[in-house]
Amino acid sequence: MLKYLHSFLRDESGVISTDWVMLTAGVVMLGVNATIAVHTGTVELSQVVSESVSVANGD
Repeated sequence: MLKYLHSFLRDESGVISTDWVMLTAGVVMLGVNATIAVHTGTVELSQVVSESVSVANGD
């Protein structure tokens, strides 16, 4: 049993999975942040355009 445990601790075949999980999580976080930034910018821009149209129409 001790021999099996020693072999298991030295095995590095699953390490690449951890790397890919971390890389994928980073890419997803970047995507979420970009989506939030674009959404915020478009909401603010639409409010400015709405106010400008209201003023131009005399409302």
